[in-house]
Amino acid sequence: MNLQKPKVTKQGNDPLDNITFKILGDFGKWQLKISILMALLKLPMAWYQLNILFLAPPQNFWCAKPNICSRYSEEEWRDICSPRNQEHPCLIFDPDILAVAPLIDRSLVPLVHCKQFVYDTSIFSRTITSEWNLVCSEHWLIHFTQAVMMWGTVVGGILFPMWGDKYGRKNPLMFGILLQFVAGFLTCIVRQYWIFMIFWFILAVATGGLGIISFVVCMEVVGGKWRTIIPVFYQLPFGLGNTVLALLAYWIRDWRYLEFALACLTSLFVLYYFAMEESPRWLLATGQLEKACVVLETAARFNGRENEFKNAKRTLLKVGTKNIHNPGFFAFIKSRNMRTKTLLLSVNWFCTGLAFFTFSQYLGYIATNLYLMIFLSGLIALPGCMLCLFIIMRYGRKTTVWIFQIITSTCFLTILIIPKEMYANDWPRLIVAGVGFASLSGTVPALYLYSGELFPTLGRNAGVGGVTTFARIASMIAPGVVSLDEVIADLPLIILAVMSFCQLALLVPLPETKDHPLPDTLEEAEHFSKLVCIEENENHGKEKKTAGNA
Repeated sequence: MNLQKPKVTKQGNDPLDNITFKILGDFGKWQLKISILMALLKLPMAWYQLNILFLAPPQNFWCAKPNICSRYSEEEWRDICSPRNQEHPCLIFDPDILAVAPLIDRSLVPLVHCKQFVYDTSIFSRTITSEWNLVCSEHWLIHFTQAVMMWGTVVGGILFPMWGDKYGRKNPLMFGILLQFVAGFLTCIVRQYWIFMIFWFILAVATGGLGIISFVVCMEVVGGKWRTIIPVFYQLPFGLGNTVLALLAYWIRDWRYLEFALACLTSLFVLYYFAMEESPRWLLATGQLEKACVVLETAARFNGRENEFKNAKRTLLKVGTKNIHNPGFFAFIKSRNMRTKTLLLSVNWFCTGLAFFTFSQYLGYIATNLYLMIFLSGLIALPGCMLCLFIIMRYGRKTTVWIFQIITSTCFLTILIIPKEMYANDWPRLIVAGVGFASLSGTVPALYLYSGELFPTLGRNAGVGGVTTFARIASMIAPGVVSLDEVIADLPLIILAVMSFCQLALLVPLPETKDHPLPDTLEEAEHFSKLVCIEENENHGKEKKTAGNA
């Protein structure tokens, strides 16, 4: 059966893009300003999504010595109070009996719950663990705290795009910034754990919403090849955020003061109100032509393209824009070929999200020096993103994701092989973990770009937003996976290693998008895989024919 190729263009048929970039150009000083401002919002995303590592780090504790056992020194008490087979002294031998019969056979002494704990403050002066006694039967609340952060991120990722489509980009963005720093301040002053969790959830909603809105704004203001470059550079501050967080936590060992410092830094983003304009693309899409002209004129002047604006303004006001039908996410599920690509991408994003957030939270178990571990992981993430851009431009999207996933899987296995605490500061594990984190940091922008190019122009936001939601769902499961280390040592790493190697198979059925015209409509996207196969077979046939003639 002959397959007729639908007409596909690299430029795209989106009239909103044609209007915007005819006036502003694909990239200029105005787009650079907006891109930097949006990328910097990744800093608080890193701070709040990963600061559980310093809010509730691994911390030694023991049962407080009761007055009845004052005859014992602290070392003697710690030595005799709990069974040897217990990692933590949640149950202790009855102190009333130990006080009168210290030499009694321990098998005859009943175990009772410890009533008060003492925490090692040599590294961390105050944590949420020590403040609210989140140990023993309450230890699950630590993982619950991080799970709430991830749940809130998912909720924010759902609510803010809806508000963004209805109220524009700037207003929801500023609301998210305001909500983030107010909730950040409140988390560091409340005294009850469950009230803390309420503001923690609100903080998470704002953080998740800002991540979606800022990415959409970045993609709406740039065009051409810059829609390949900007999504990669947009991820850079996330790794930098890890480094800043590690430095702050090193100097501020009290979790309340650390949260206060982060809230103070976050409050600076309120100044965006004076530096940001509404997205001209959204204004055009909603028919607000006069407001769009005001923004486009400001941006054109910033880019030195006043003449282009003057030439297009009269035509723009007369013609206006037509309503564009963007298929929703479920339209891709109903479509035969797109359904396969959508499901494979969804599973890929789930695995990538689970690996990223589990490994991020597991870093504290990999090496003895938590500060150095987080500092290096953030620092190494920067070249990971740069390397991602180089590989993408040279070898393609699918190949880039594959390379980074292989490196990540290998790093997980290597960490399992290297013994812990054999070398100073566990430096071999630190280096391998840093490379693994850098590889994960490279996978995310590569997968973002690859997903965006597999979905058509009309419906790209819905498609990419839909599949990336599975990464946020995986982030909610990550704290539970991390907690498996308490069941079997290094079990989380074993799971991640196996999953990452299996994930490689998910890329096989997907086509490469490099050097192929991208689809604009659902119909073109439906035939995209077949067209790529036809082109590759034709090229392969030509190569064989040339080789035969030679």
